Amino acid sequence: MWNELDAQAARRRITDAYADHKWSSHPAVELKDVQLATRLAWADLERAGTPLDAPGQRLYLLGFVGPGPDLKLGRVTRKPDGREGSVKSYLQKHERTALTFGCPLVRAWISRPLRAGVSDWERKALNTVGALEGAVRCGEWFYSVDFDAALEAAQAARGRLWAG
Repeated sequence: MWNELDAQAARRRITDAYADHKWSSHPAVELKDVQLATRLAWADLERAGTPLDAPGQRLYLLGFVGPGPDLKLGRVTRKPDGREGSVKSYLQKHERTALTFGCPLVRAWISRPLRAGVSDWERKALNTVGALEGAVRCGEWFYSVDFDAALEAAQAARGRLWAG
């Protein structure tokens, strides 16, 4: 059994520990805190994208801490005849990739499913997030990007896309 308030506190401890330890790629953090923060990130995905495996196209942001990339921004599509769990398994592949850099997942967001326009939204969001001060972009992966700022920029990119 897990408690969401405990998980939020764990996420704060982890992000603060990594922010305060620029000299060390892995500050001393409790494994339990990492597990709680990751579980909270997945709960955030489930809440934002309910139901997570509904057919359609979605934009997602995955936030990490550690010596590697801070953020992965991309899109995922689930066709109506696609297998259940395909969105979750797709996102888990990115989580495993980040873990090879020693970067656990601590933040996450996904849009509701859309029928069209997500590829344009993704392109605009990637450029908008890449233009944030200090951001270093490597394809769909970013270094030195604050998750909340990236989320705000990605959502604003959608508004500009449909407005203009």
